[in-house]
Amino acid sequence: MATLDETVLSTTSDQRDVLFQAKELQAELERFGEHLANVYDGHLQEFPKQMHAVLYRDVVIEVAKLESHLSSQDPLSPHRVSSSNLPYFHAVWDAAKRFKNIVRLRHPVFSGPFKRRILAPGMRVRGIMSLGGSEPKRNQTSQSFNVDIICDEGLSWYKISTITNRRLLFDIAKEALYCGESDSSDSAGDASQGISDISLVKLAARLKAIAHGHQIRNSSPTPSLILPRIIENEHAEIDRIIKCCRDMGINVLCGNGLAAPSPLSTHLLHEMVPSPKTSITPELNIDTSVLVALASDISHFQVAKQPWSSANQNDHIDLETNKPFLHQLCPLLGHHTLVCTLEAVRAFARIVYTIGTNSEIARAYLLLTPDESLTRERRIDEFRTLSVHGESIPSQFHLPIRIVGSGIEMDEDSNQTNSHSLIDEGLRVLGQPIRSVFSFGWAHGLTTITCNIVAIRHLEKTLEELPLSGVSEWPSVWAFSTSRPLIGVPKESNQQRLRKHIGDCHITCLCGLEELHKR
Repeated sequence: MATLDETVLSTTSDQRDVLFQAKELQAELERFGEHLANVYDGHLQEFPKQMHAVLYRDVVIEVAKLESHLSSQDPLSPHRVSSSNLPYFHAVWDAAKRFKNIVRLRHPVFSGPFKRRILAPGMRVRGIMSLGGSEPKRNQTSQSFNVDIICDEGLSWYKISTITNRRLLFDIAKEALYCGESDSSDSAGDASQGISDISLVKLAARLKAIAHGHQIRNSSPTPSLILPRIIENEHAEIDRIIKCCRDMGINVLCGNGLAAPSPLSTHLLHEMVPSPKTSITPELNIDTSVLVALASDISHFQVAKQPWSSANQNDHIDLETNKPFLHQLCPLLGHHTLVCTLEAVRAFARIVYTIGTNSEIARAYLLLTPDESLTRERRIDEFRTLSVHGESIPSQFHLPIRIVGSGIEMDEDSNQTNSHSLIDEGLRVLGQPIRSVFSFGWAHGLTTITCNIVAIRHLEKTLEELPLSGVSEWPSVWAFSTSRPLIGVPKESNQQRLRKHIGDCHITCLCGLEELHKR
């Protein structure tokens, strides 16, 4: 996509070319929005679909202004068109197309003062995007700073400046005039002061300070400046300013060092914002909340609301009517091998034994209990007979789900023992079964599948409070935006329920059924 020239656009054809470029930019941002809606469909989070919203809104406003100026008879209209903000918006978008794992575009962050480092936007849990604690409140606009591109899962911040060589030389000359020329011993200090007062150097210093006040995965984001209209190695004074910015710890990318942006394509969109599903592992670690959803009558039957149904159950019945959960759940699980921890199974069994209907108990048995009399095909067929969505249950569904031991199983010969110890120690603040589920998945490099939104938020906060610099891989999670509780039976019901062992209890009861019978 061509960029706008700096010259005044006096002819009608020039002005209409600007409008064409603006609409082309708007169309690309709309395509980007469609991509976001597609890759985050069914995911826990909605806000990643709006990561481009600020930039898109600004471009739409600019297009409307251009259309207004082009239809105006005002003699100043050509000047207003040439003064458009589109060169900056183009620069932001062209830069964004060069980067991967974008988190936000033109995102406001808190600019200080900082009493302590605050959480930056980004991914602390692989597959889960967090806004952190940085976005300024409505009454804090004076303490706001726009980061143009947050990418690399939040680890990199980029600020775009469309300043030109000519303008920067003017700023240098102006500061030299104000500082004056001196032959005294203070001349070096005056020169240094003159550089620090130049707007581009001030921007670099502010970007560095704000990035340092934020935290993502126990470190600060890496700050960078992109200067698409600055040509390096042409003017010694400009090179001195660029060196000053780099000496602060800012990465500086100039126009003659930038590759041309690639044309927008499906492949490029998936590099800019990959689907969270691309990081899902071949073997999946199943949380208790997913087991409950797989067993629930709400997920499998057209359940009517009852006088004894809770408000939570009624809400999920409404959700299920509009969007059956199995249609989201089964495609994700179908081609993967499945495991879950013993603690997750015990928690699930307690729920099923306490309130589960006979059909919910039967599904729980099919999901988890080894039975040599049941082939996998027959198990899936029986599971399908207990659902009105039988066609959604894939024939590749790996049942029964394999149950693994408690938490992290250490291998003395593994070079990851130290990393596993850090994980186990760090997650001790979480309660069971959440701790065993996430620690097992993390330590063994498995994606954990969950419907537990509260646990995800707790996990994100916990991770940033832990000294985990020795851990190379952060946890991978796929979280659904909804869940399904058991429909259960009313407290006063006399319905006879057939309780079965859930899990591998042929030697010792692990699910808690025998303990329940003793009460």
